[in-house]
Amino acid sequence: MTSITRLSEKCRKCPFVSKCSRKRLEAKGYIEPNFAMSAAIPSAAEMVQPMAVKHNYRDIKIDKDATITIDLEELKRQLEKDFYRQMGIGFYPGA
Repeated sequence: MTSITRLSEKCRKCPFVSKCSRKRLEAKGYIEPNFAMSAAIPSAAEMVQPMAVKHNYRDIKIDKDATITIDLEELKRQLEKDFYRQMGIGFYPGA
């Protein structure tokens, strides 16, 4: 992010602008186009990442009238997270 300063609008309109010793400045900030694009790309990639995972759904029959659907990918992530937490390693992937 880059910024520039310039004389305030009130001071620019004043007839005593050249003689005044109490001039006011205003700061204008702007984002360079290359900086804005490079900052947006990683966040967009993180948003797409969960959608790129292939989901593997399974139906588990508990009773003749009750069925539960689970996602095996979510189950794998949860097992991995619990494993690292139980080992006390301190690194919890996806947490």
